[in-house]
Amino acid sequence: MPSPTTSPSDDSADTGPDLADVSPAALVKVGFVFRPHGLDGELKIDPSATDDPARFETLPVVFLGPHPGRVTRHAIASVRYQQTKRGTTVILGLDGIADRDDAEAVAKMDVFATEDALGLGDDELFAHDLVGWAVVTEEGTEQGTVANYMEMPAQDVFVVRT
Repeated sequence: MPSPTTSPSDDSADTGPDLADVSPAALVKVGFVFRPHGLDGELKIDPSATDDPARFETLPVVFLGPHPGRVTRHAIASVRYQQTKRGTTVILGLDGIADRDDAEAVAKMDVFATEDALGLGDDELFAHDLVGWAVVTEEGTEQGTVANYMEMPAQDVFVVRT
């Protein structure tokens, strides 16, 4: 008699976390989970990828994952702040992350939000939106066109095609 196990082709097989159905192009990195905080599933977030840590207060959801193509969606349950020697740390409570074990499972992952949810002002734009723009000196001399934007570990890099 066959054992009552689930075959890999069975629809009920455990395929891991439910990945969010969101386009990677629509996501912007806003932070990094560097470790759990406490026992109730809160996360310590390094918000250095955003210009304003208070943006987390206006976000309805964030996406956690190793890269924008593999993320899970989490509604924000709580936001508070902790001042450290390194600056402001965001303490984030998320639906679906209920205890320290859940928080450990998402440690070292990036935190993303959708461009629409970030709600930039009329005079603001994302760095990647500069691709295709002309690069001009203060004197008005055109130097080339922004061909690419790359987020590197030490600094962001703009590639200019002359």
